[in-house]
This record gives sequence, C-alpha cells and structure tokens, in this order.
Amino acid sequence: MGNYTTAAQKLQEELMQVIFESLGLNDNYLHEDIAEGSQVMAVNCYPACPEPDLTLGLPPHTDYGMVSTILQNHQGLQIMDRGEKWHSVPLIKGALVVLLGDHMEVLSNGIYKSVVHRVTVNTEKRRISIVSLHSLALGKKVRPASALVNEQNILSYKEGSFSDFLDFISGEDIVKEKYIDKLKINP
Repeated sequence: MGNYTTAAQKLQEELMQVIFESLGLNDNYLHEDIAEGSQVMAVNCYPACPEPDLTLGLPPHTDYGMVSTILQNHQGLQIMDRGEKWHSVPLIKGALVVLLGDHMEVLSNGIYKSVVHRVTVNTEKRRISIVSLHSLALGKKVRPASALVNEQNILSYKEGSFSDFLDFISGEDIVKEKYIDKLKINP
C-alpha cells in the first residue's frame, strides 16, 4: 500500500502539470503547494447486496480536492452528466479512473467542473476500490488562477481550503448541499 500511495502521489503531480498546461498556465503552477499538499487514501468495500435497487454504496457527491484517482475491481462507479443522467463508468482491468474535484473547479474558475458521482452495489460481486484524494495542504486556500479571470470570464468562486471543507461536512447534510455551491459567488 505504501508503494501504491507513493505512485499515486507522483501520478497526481504529473496530472496537475498536464491540467495546468491545458488551462494555459505554467506547468509548474503551484508546484510546491501540490508537492506539500494533502493525500488521503480510502479503501472501500461494497459487499454484494440481495436488493441493490434499495440501496446505494455511496450517495451522489463531488470530491473536495483537486484530483482523485480510483482503482476498482468491479464496475459500480457512476457519473452524472450535465442533464443529470447517470452513466456507469466501464471497468478496464488495471486502469485508474481520474475525477476532478471541487478545488479544481475553483482553480479553473469553472472551466473544468467537479464530477458528481456515486457508487452502486450489485447482487453478485463484492466491489473494492482504492481512492487517492489530492488537495493542497489543510489550511492552504485555493482560489481561481488570476490568469483565468478577465472580462469574458468573471471571478466566479470564493477561495476555500481542505480545512474549510472539513468544517462544512461537520455541519451540513452533504447529500442535500454540495461544498462547491458554498464557493460559488453567484450560484
């Protein structure tokens, strides 16, 4: 698990360089903040369920951080499209699923959106996932990159941190209210 965690961190740093480049930012943008950032690993087990239509493995949500990578052994992850329709993410053996989180939506000033997702269960197979969630350090604020704010793209988000997210989830029903909505200037 230690080797996997180290590899996931290295992959996240490389993904961030590519994402920043795609936004027209320097590929070393926030390099030190990312290297010193937070990584949370979660191992989830979703047992087979005799009545999968009556339960969810994990309710709809977005991840708070910049990027999340998911390794899974069986299909069950679903993402929501802009029309609020659910789509199953196909399982490709040995492949990782990469999701953008709330802090990437903020940093990109809404150019990229965090991915609403959920996990379903099935009647026959136990599903295991290993999720690596990446954000800046606990108290480090994420704000829209100044290069991405102009007359055509007005400032759309307030700054927020991992610490702010933890405060949010300790006092809110995260199924009914999303963290990203708290950061939008004009929701």
